[in-house]
Amino acid sequence: MKISEKRALVQKRKLEEEKKKIRLEKKIAREKSRKTAGKSTKSVKAKSSKGSKIVDVTPAETLQIFPDARIFSTNLTNKFRNRKVWQRPDTQEIKSIIPGVVSSFEVKEGDHVEAGAHLLTYEAMKMQNIVLAPFAGTVEKIYAKVGEKTPKGVVLLYLKSDDAIVHEIEDDSTSGDLGLIV
Repeated sequence: MKISEKRALVQKRKLEEEKKKIRLEKKIAREKSRKTAGKSTKSVKAKSSKGSKIVDVTPAETLQIFPDARIFSTNLTNKFRNRKVWQRPDTQEIKSIIPGVVSSFEVKEGDHVEAGAHLLTYEAMKMQNIVLAPFAGTVEKIYAKVGEKTPKGVVLLYLKSDDAIVHEIEDDSTSGDLGLIV
């Protein structure tokens, strides 16, 4: 290997080390800005191949699957942090499951319907879909109009159940999002 090639390699290594140092300084500055932004930190014992050490991380960077389980230290993405948290759907809301047009309503507000009764006709993808009552109840409010184009997930009507709907009791220590504690 020529001396000029060795010098080039040494210079390349020095540049890489400087870049790593700059990245580390930026990372430390970001951590400090997070701490000063009012987020409290939590000490977590992290194990590595060299041994265990205590690392300060923000609560947003810890993940616990079950309440009494191990706490994992991770880098959460912005997409995960800003996600819409899952909530149990209201079974009394009759929603459109596909974009379409309301063709006709067979009920009016205040009507009492039995389970399986025809509520409305919904046209989607050139097909007439008959929407039936999933349970016995009273039509409390109709949100859509005949001929109105509706996207997916829009509440068409609210059907108040005759029986009390019982949901499972959730543990307060978990979010409604797959049991993850974040």
